[in-house]
Amino acid sequence: MNIGRLDRKITIQVQNFATNSIGEYTTTWDTFHTAFANVQKVSGTEAINADQVTATNKVKFKIRYFAGINESMRVVYNATNYDIIEIQELDREGLFLTATRTL
Repeated sequence: MNIGRLDRKITIQVQNFATNSIGEYTTTWDTFHTAFANVQKVSGTEAINADQVTATNKVKFKIRYFAGINESMRVVYNATNYDIIEIQELDREGLFLTATRTL
């Protein structure tokens, strides 16, 4: 892996659930790991659902290996949230995180 190409800073966040003072469930996202990544746009689609135009962008983030990352987490890149949909391991050298962003 050419780590010189990992030139974009991303944050991987994990979702936590809690209850507030009146017993309602709340969701918070906490930082799990911060890494430098190579960012590649894979594809984009557009569809009409319930009379609304919905666009989806698929992006691949290549990072150095870090244990514990799973599909229930998300990636924050340039103040935009991407839901992780697939993780590919590159011989414990790195990870490909495929993620989507719905507009």
